[in-house]
Amino acid sequence: MMIFRNVQGNLIVFSFVLLFTFFIQPFPASACSCARPPDPLTAKDQSAAVFTGKVLQVNERIDWLRWLPFWDKPERGGFDVIFEVQSTWKGVDQTQVQIVTSGLGGSCGIPFQPGQEYLVYASYWELNELETNICTRTTIKSDAGGDLQALGPGAIPIRSTNLVWTDYVFTGIVVIIAVGILFYLFWFQTKRRR
Repeated sequence: MMIFRNVQGNLIVFSFVLLFTFFIQPFPASACSCARPPDPLTAKDQSAAVFTGKVLQVNERIDWLRWLPFWDKPERGGFDVIFEVQSTWKGVDQTQVQIVTSGLGGSCGIPFQPGQEYLVYASYWELNELETNICTRTTIKSDAGGDLQALGPGAIPIRSTNLVWTDYVFTGIVVIIAVGILFYLFWFQTKRRR
């Protein structure tokens, strides 16, 4: 009799667990699956930008706007990578450019390293920013001999730009200090006249 109650109780618990599994929604997994990339010239035609460059900065993206109420734009993680452009074949005419790459691991991101030189194939995707990932032909420049030979000589960028944020921080600090000094001098002069 006691064994029958234990079996009956276990069946009831099992039935409830089984019933609730129909209501559980699985979380979508994000795994990186790539088809074989096309040859260099086809990849160039399919990309919005193709260039070689040296990585100046890699900054992790923090989407502060997602915390705003009613913000309905997609959250975008990953990394902002600023390059000093050396040669360009398509889509880039400035000396510095910012590229976005997804997070690392299953998100197909490329682990760009500051100081390294890369051949980059990038396209405009979700948020209208130039993006690249491991499914493109983007690679370290020293490993891109075949691509560079197929692409031929690139052009040198003609528009000078500065995207490195540390330069802007320094300029901002200098401006704030200058405005503070001017405000102090103005305050001191008005106080002295009284």
